[in-house]
Amino acid sequence: MIYRIPLTYLHVLNLAAQILFDLLLVRWVGAGALAYLLVSSFLAGSLHPCAGHFIAEHYVFEKRLRTSQERSSVPVPETYSYYGPLNLLTYNVGLHNEHHDFPAVPWTKLPILHSIAREFYSDLPHHQSWTWVMWQFIFDPSVGLWCRVKRQAGDRKTKGARDKELKSNAPTNVMKPTQLWE
Repeated sequence: MIYRIPLTYLHVLNLAAQILFDLLLVRWVGAGALAYLLVSSFLAGSLHPCAGHFIAEHYVFEKRLRTSQERSSVPVPETYSYYGPLNLLTYNVGLHNEHHDFPAVPWTKLPILHSIAREFYSDLPHHQSWTWVMWQFIFDPSVGLWCRVKRQAGDRKTKGARDKELKSNAPTNVMKPTQLWE
């Protein structure tokens, strides 16, 4: 089942603000400015090498056969990092696992975090080329739109449920990390 986000007045306000901005941009700067923004959006989600990060971060590319013991104790990673030169152009968006582990660390400090904690990330699957990621996504039949980690219903804890667990001192309420993926 796909969760549909209900349309609210904030969505309508956002859309109106975007249309107003586009109209003012065309009026005061010209249609070329709007075309530039549209082309930039296309390049961000097209066959441009930097667009590979959208696919590289959340699609499963791991092909290593895992033993049944590994499958039960080690979950398939939900995010992948990229350790290539394009991180310099993309505000280190490729250091994705590091970002998920430490979301409060600014993008400028992610390479330092990676070098400090390299031992924790070196064994995780990662990418070296966003171009190769896109090549695999298009031509490799074992990689595609269906290669995402799907959680069972109720896997994610809501903020209220997490807060209740944190306030409780009972050891039975402590979740083991592996329970998040069961």
